[in-house]
Amino acid sequence: MRWIAGLFLIAHGLVHLAIWLPRPEAKAPLHVCRSPFAGEVRRLAVALALAAGAVLGLGGLGLLVAAPWCIPVTVAGAGISAALLVLTFNRWWLIGLGINAAIIVLALQQTG
Repeated sequence: MRWIAGLFLIAHGLVHLAIWLPRPEAKAPLHVCRSPFAGEVRRLAVALALAAGAVLGLGGLGLLVAAPWCIPVTVAGAGISAALLVLTFNRWWLIGLGINAAIIVLALQQTG
C-alpha cells in the first residue's frame, strides 16, 4: 500500500507542474494564473506549483523508501498545494482541495 501512496504523491506533484507551468492560452476555459482575490498571479502561481511539485514528489519518494521525514514533508507539500488552489480558486479546485485535505489527514494519522 505504501508504494501506491508514494506513487500517488509523486503523480499529484507532477499534475501541479502540468497545470501551472505551461503558459495558458487566451481561450482556455480555466485561467490558472488569475486569482479572484489578487488578479494576475502567474509568477507566484508558478513558484507555488514548482514548490508543491517538488515537495510532494520528495514526500512520495520518502514514503517509497520509508524515510522518517516523509510525513512532515508530505503535509507541507499538501499545504503548499492547498495555498496554490486557494490563490487561483475556481470551482474545479474543490476536488484538489479535497485531495489535499485527505493527504494531510492520512499523513497525520500515521504519526499517532
